Amino acid sequence: MARRIKFKSEVGRLLDIVIHSLYKHRDIFLRELISNSVDALNKLKFKQLQGEEIADGELEHRIDIKVDQNEKTIEIIDTGIGMTEDEIIENLGTIAHSGTKKFLELLDKKDNVTEELIGQFGVGFYSVFMVAEKVEVVSKSYLKDAYPVKWISEGKERFTVDTVEGEVKRGTSVKIYLKEDALEFLSESRIEAIVDRYSKFVPYPIYLNGRKLKQVKPLWLENPNSLKKEDYEEFYKYLTKSELKPLSYLHIYSDAPVDLKSIIYIPPFSLVKFGIEDDTGIRLYNRKVLIDEKTEELVPDYLRFLKGVVDSEDIQLNISRETIQNDPVVLRLKKTITSKFIKHLKDFLKKDRANYNLFFDEFGVYLKEGIVKDYPEKQDLAELLLFEYTDGNEKITLSEYLEKTDYKDSIYYIVGEDRKTIEKSPYLEQFYQKGVPVLILTQVLDETVIEHIGKFKEAEFKLITREDITLEKGEKAEKTIEEEDKKFLEKVKEILKDRIFDAVISTRLVKSPYCLVSQKNSPSSQMERMMNALNKFYVPSKKILEFNPSHPVYKNLKRFILNSNDKELKETLLNSIVDAAELSEGFLSDIPSSVERYNQLIERFLELDKK
Repeated sequence: MARRIKFKSEVGRLLDIVIHSLYKHRDIFLRELISNSVDALNKLKFKQLQGEEIADGELEHRIDIKVDQNEKTIEIIDTGIGMTEDEIIENLGTIAHSGTKKFLELLDKKDNVTEELIGQFGVGFYSVFMVAEKVEVVSKSYLKDAYPVKWISEGKERFTVDTVEGEVKRGTSVKIYLKEDALEFLSESRIEAIVDRYSKFVPYPIYLNGRKLKQVKPLWLENPNSLKKEDYEEFYKYLTKSELKPLSYLHIYSDAPVDLKSIIYIPPFSLVKFGIEDDTGIRLYNRKVLIDEKTEELVPDYLRFLKGVVDSEDIQLNISRETIQNDPVVLRLKKTITSKFIKHLKDFLKKDRANYNLFFDEFGVYLKEGIVKDYPEKQDLAELLLFEYTDGNEKITLSEYLEKTDYKDSIYYIVGEDRKTIEKSPYLEQFYQKGVPVLILTQVLDETVIEHIGKFKEAEFKLITREDITLEKGEKAEKTIEEEDKKFLEKVKEILKDRIFDAVISTRLVKSPYCLVSQKNSPSSQMERMMNALNKFYVPSKKILEFNPSHPVYKNLKRFILNSNDKELKETLLNSIVDAAELSEGFLSDIPSSVERYNQLIERFLELDKK
């Protein structure tokens, strides 16, 4: 008995969006239906490889497109896995498998709908309603006891589901009753052009009114020397169901140490930045037979953004998801792909810096993750990192940094909230004066990355906000401290004992009167603030207050501290200096107390003015 069922609200909203937002790209409906047919055939082939019993097992794996000028219909038929009654309701009427919810979530973050998004989230079936007055889907599952079922909809609030009388073979047919303004799709040449544009790499034969259409062989099995850049770009569009071009690609064609035919792509951007999980990845094949749609085990986790195909005759056809992770062939494939891809990135960096910069902006965080998680390739990954630095607007590698400095045994870096604040930091004064570049790190993760690299080409990383960082050598670095200075520093330590670890004469300051530096081996101030935010019981380490002995502020401050009997003003003044030093780092540890001290100083200054 026929049943009338209401669409879920998300699907209803989706239908309205797709129908009205993609009018200029209506031909993608055929691309999406063919893609669905390919998925159905892939799933069937997998069932067969698993040894499952299949209904109508003699049927050829194929896709048929039938155009009827009289009925004004187009029908897309496949001999794939088919659907049961429950599956057809779930797949076409709810959000369970359609990806509708994710699609709608992304729409809330974007200003417009693009055809790339349609295929990206598996909601492409509904694009058929851009050209259809009515759609009839007839499907019969591969299961032996399955019966055929029909799904009918006009793209409105409800759809109808009913059983089908008579003999129906396994698979699915989608019959489209075209709208009057969509009759152009009754042209065979128009249909053939759409198939050629979107579906020429499909691994199953496609027939148009009984005539087999020309298709292209799987690109990864072709000799790389016979292919052009445009071939790789078109194949990427097919894989990702988009019209975007990859940033770069690597074609691996190798027989040893393991049989491997592969094309690996770097996508143009990361969906993760939009808060969307990326459902596409690297497909695993054996002689063009799909083994797994998204094989995460083929590359280390830090390369999970890659897309493409891997084909190996050494892979078992019946390998399961449970055993793939520890399969020795998969492990050899992973090692080979990783090694070749890192080499490719080094070539990419050297030969196409502009596009590599785009790549690093999108995916550099993944390479950093590989270093932090101590993957064996972390030193190779370190060579691929890009950093901002003080002497230019372009980012540089660690090797390029060492080429720019005379201090070959050290890589100096500073950590802060943003470049603008960092560039005015007193810690940089001696480096500006001597023309020594300093890496600028504005991401908290970067500091952890530096720690995990350890050394780079025998050069040690040095955080310039720590104590004992000076470019002076020998006697210049060991300035003689006068007795009067020692007394002053002792007074400062006594008054500020609750706020600082030590007070010393600076060898780094050039223009600024004072600054706060971290103790040796302590994390940066930015890292400590993050740790304090994560753990309220975390106590940041006390800093060292450094004074520039050549600055007028120091000389006048020393005279006042040593000669004045105004204890309260001494405390207020020195604490305000610590406040100012903190502020130069981009933060204040205690804003209310700082404001109170500031007001006290204003009050005392005005009292002096009266006198």
